[in-house]
Amino acid sequence: MDRQQFGARICASILVTCFAQTVLAAEPKPPPRLVGPTIIYEPKTDIVLHSDDADRLWYPASLTKLMTAYLAFDAVKSGRLAWTDKVPLSENARRQPATRIGLRAGIELTVEQAVHGLILRSANDFAMALAELIGGSEEAFATLMNDTAKRLGMTRSTFTNPHGLPDPAQITTARDMAILARAVMTDFPDRAGVFTAQNFVIHRGTFHNQNDLLRTVDGADGMKTGFTCGAGYNIVASATREGRRVIVVVLGALNREVRSRHATDMIETAFAPSVPGAPAASQPTLAQLPLAPADGAQVHDMSRETRTNKCGNTRRLPVVATAAASAPPKRPLAKAKAKAAPQAQ
Repeated sequence: MDRQQFGARICASILVTCFAQTVLAAEPKPPPRLVGPTIIYEPKTDIVLHSDDADRLWYPASLTKLMTAYLAFDAVKSGRLAWTDKVPLSENARRQPATRIGLRAGIELTVEQAVHGLILRSANDFAMALAELIGGSEEAFATLMNDTAKRLGMTRSTFTNPHGLPDPAQITTARDMAILARAVMTDFPDRAGVFTAQNFVIHRGTFHNQNDLLRTVDGADGMKTGFTCGAGYNIVASATREGRRVIVVVLGALNREVRSRHATDMIETAFAPSVPGAPAASQPTLAQLPLAPADGAQVHDMSRETRTNKCGNTRRLPVVATAAASAPPKRPLAKAKAKAAPQAQ
């Protein structure tokens, strides 16, 4: 091959490469995914109406507080606590990052007030106070959380704190959150008012529920929202119409509006009338829903995607250990009478 032929081949190769790059650049890029894992579940029939990545590991953020509330309800139901019992606010509880209510020292707090503040306001200080009261320490309470999760069948969830502030080890899935929501409804139906309350007064402060769907969706009756930079915007929502109840879980929405809109669309889809004459679809129960392989699974950190000036392009910060956390655990209530990122909303 002479020099002229060689040069011609090089030019042709360059032209082909440039043409391919031009074609690829002209192809539309897929739109960014607005939400992460989702599930629509009907607890009465135990039927999963729809799911997408239901077993993908995710940070729960303040959905964690559903488990904290579950253990508080259980303590009251078993007689270990009363709704009117006082909840001490330790210095460790008081210095939890926002969101918090921040009661002044000396103001009394009852279990009822603490649980309402936990759910409506997503109060991290109240979550820690309840954990210390019920478990004796944050570590002991985390053990109770994980034991309860295992008993309920939440096979992919791990809890390390009672509020959901960032910790790489604190993980869950959409399926597990649906299991927890069902357990709260089934085991403590008398506490439904905690989740349906639009507002609640704690001393001189009136706190409004952060679940937008209670004000915009017909039949909405709970349950909890959550946000951290790493988790994105999460929600477990419930709605009941004509005696039929559905639970929807949305993890990893890009912003609050997307979270509310997607959860609303899922609820409306669940309640939409079926097409006359359409064949009935075979739908699995939660247990029958195929379990995705866990090997090599990694939780997705949304810190670079979440649309909020709280996150920017920074990575999620590790949890800062406190002096109180290293103190020996107190005696758990279960055996008694018969620096993190300032998020988790």
